[in-house]
Amino acid sequence: MSTFYLFQFFLFSACVHIFTLFTYLVYYSDLFATSYLREIEPEYDYIIVGCGTAGSVIAHRLATETNYTFIVLEAGSRSHDLLEAPVLGPFMHGSVFDWQYQTVPQEHACFGMKDKKCKLAQGKIIGGSSKLNNMIHIRGNLSHYSQWFHGKYDEKYIKKQFELIENNVLHLSDIQYQSELSETVLKAAKELGYENIDLDFKLGFMKTIVSQKNGKRWSTSDKLDISKYVISNVMVEKVIFDGNTAKGVIIIMLNKKHTIFARKGVILSAGAINTPKILQLSGIGPKNLLESLGMPVVKNLPVGCNLQDHIGSGLDFVLFNNSISISAMDMINPIHVLQYLLNGKGPWTTPGCEVIGFLSTKNKPEPDILFMVLPVGISSDRGSLLKNNVNIDNEAWSKYFSKTFDKYTGTIMPIILHPKSKGVVFINSTNPNDPPLIDPKYLSHKKDRETLINGLKLVMKFVNTNAIQNIGGFINPIHYPGCEQFEIFTDSYFDCYIKHLTLTSYHPIGTCSMGLPTSKNSVVDTSFRVLGVNRLYVADASVLPTMPSGNINAAVAMMASVFFETSIKNNVPVSCDNNLLYEYLFQVCLSS
Repeated sequence: MSTFYLFQFFLFSACVHIFTLFTYLVYYSDLFATSYLREIEPEYDYIIVGCGTAGSVIAHRLATETNYTFIVLEAGSRSHDLLEAPVLGPFMHGSVFDWQYQTVPQEHACFGMKDKKCKLAQGKIIGGSSKLNNMIHIRGNLSHYSQWFHGKYDEKYIKKQFELIENNVLHLSDIQYQSELSETVLKAAKELGYENIDLDFKLGFMKTIVSQKNGKRWSTSDKLDISKYVISNVMVEKVIFDGNTAKGVIIIMLNKKHTIFARKGVILSAGAINTPKILQLSGIGPKNLLESLGMPVVKNLPVGCNLQDHIGSGLDFVLFNNSISISAMDMINPIHVLQYLLNGKGPWTTPGCEVIGFLSTKNKPEPDILFMVLPVGISSDRGSLLKNNVNIDNEAWSKYFSKTFDKYTGTIMPIILHPKSKGVVFINSTNPNDPPLIDPKYLSHKKDRETLINGLKLVMKFVNTNAIQNIGGFINPIHYPGCEQFEIFTDSYFDCYIKHLTLTSYHPIGTCSMGLPTSKNSVVDTSFRVLGVNRLYVADASVLPTMPSGNINAAVAMMASVFFETSIKNNVPVSCDNNLLYEYLFQVCLSS
């Protein structure tokens, strides 16, 4: 590494360390406040576990549309105004505001990561993963949501729920700042015959619509009176039962256990990793798993199965001879810092992803690939932050990424919209402080590898357009370490490449799948009730049975709103056995 690049590395690393110290200050300040300034009542109508996107939507609607008493229990701490700067999202990965989860060693993916483990950042903060994400708002394919509910709700109803969230909970805006790369990619898309699109889902490209207000990150939790309804720094150990009825939860607060009771219901909204963990610790999950840990089985259900995630590849795959992107130096420029703090403008408002595109690798009207266009590459910060976020091993860094320091990097990353590979999330002990075993089985299905390889070929097609050639764009010609035996850019090379450079979009879903009670894959019914038990609900990304067609935050918010309408606002007192008759009677009651 040259003296200049070494200087940049130390400068960027110093900024990372300063930010890390600030996060600790915010975290421990809130921990102190939780210890001495808040009290928890012994009983509420509803207990909501998790103050992420879903939990915050439910809590907001409970507070504004009902007289029920409720509390939201969040394992993470409060945020801080400075942490809401969009550009700081990547800094939150691996911090005290992240659960710092990682997968088990993968058999078909993550070969270029340390120990073959991919990191899976999940927000441990009020606001959840929406405080760490790219803030992208995508409705996706409305017909898929109707299928999830098995026809209970039509597309018109689903669209109405999206509009309710968009108009009353979220703040949506166009991106405030963009690099030259975004306009260039849109020109390339037009050159290749793609349309400009909006929120309506179809093939084409668009500048991202983001959840921001005045340039600041906006999450559904920002609509909630946190001081009144949320207790932070509280770990929920498990749900407690009286027979097959959920009565409350056991929490750990300042290393002491407490029990809180719920008169009407316990709502788990802790996400696709932590919700199945809590259910399994409560005795709800695969019988063989629970018995192997010596736990009594409350209900034998496929909790933790069906884990899915949006997977992509291609960091630093596209290089440029000229500067067309946002550099790390832009981030530490004092003028740009003041632009954001005073006016909510400038590079600090960047969502990371400036353009998205929906493409088909099979020349069909239904997209199977999402393009995410980012004005940075992993080498942009010289290895001070992003390298560790992605968990790149030292060999890949030294032989591939560090070799591009003399070029400018941008990212056109293809992502599999509907992966066929499915994994699991299982506890491996009865200690609630132990992380669960996460095995997403990335790229284990051959069709996923074929789709992603074809996605990379589409990226090459884009780079060969006049629009990108005119700004000096080209494909990285360096062999990825471990793939030298294959001729570069052949199918065999790309198959090796994606197995090494496997990138999650941090969109885990499906571990408590919604479905008909008769299905062997269902954990909750289409009213979000956990099958076979009373007064226990799940409403978060874990109930989504298949991947949405795009970033999941909007879909999760919509689903949380549907849950409120279905199980709280309407609150139909039907009591039947969990079978098809139950579903039929419930639909009749809803329509009457």
